Amino acid sequence: MNQQYTRLIIVLVLLIAAAGGFVLYLSMPLLTGKTVILKTQPVDPFDMLRGQYLTINYEISRVNLADAKEGDTIYVSLKEGDDKIWHSTNISLSKPYNGIFIKGKARQSWRGVEYGIEQYFFERDAHIPRMDSVKVKIDDTGQARIVELLMNGQPLNITYRKPSLTS
Repeated sequence: MNQQYTRLIIVLVLLIAAAGGFVLYLSMPLLTGKTVILKTQPVDPFDMLRGQYLTINYEISRVNLADAKEGDTIYVSLKEGDDKIWHSTNISLSKPYNGIFIKGKARQSWRGVEYGIEQYFFERDAHIPRMDSVKVKIDDTGQARIVELLMNGQPLNITYRKPSLTS
C-alpha cells in the first residue's frame, strides 16, 4: 500500500512540476523581457466560441519574406524610432547575436509574419476604444507577450457595459 502512495505522490509532483514549468516558460517574457511599443492596425471581431477579442495586425508583420518559406522561423530586429515606436530594421532566418529582436513564423497570408501576439481577449460586454499601438515585452529569445494596449502613448481605458436583464 505504501508503494502505491509513493507512486501517486511522484506522479503528482511530476505533473505539478510540468505545469509549473509551462507557466514559467510562458511568463518569461513578462518577467525578464525588454519593453517595446509596436504600431498596430486592430480589427475587432467577435466569435461565439471564443468570445470578444481583437485581432491585431502589426506594422512589423508586413516585411519582405523573399528567402522565407511558409512556416520558417523569422527573426525581426527592432530599433526605437524618434516617435518612441519600435520599427523593423533587419529580417533574418537566423537568430541575431545582439540587439532587440522578435521571433515569428513566416506566413504567406496577408499577415506576412505572425509573432503569437496577434489576438487579445476581453471579457464579455467590453467597450474597446480605438488603439494605435501595443506595449509588448520581448525576452532575449525573441518571445513576446502583450503588456498593454495604447492610444497616443496612453493606456486604453476599457469599460464594460452591464448586461441588461430581461424578464
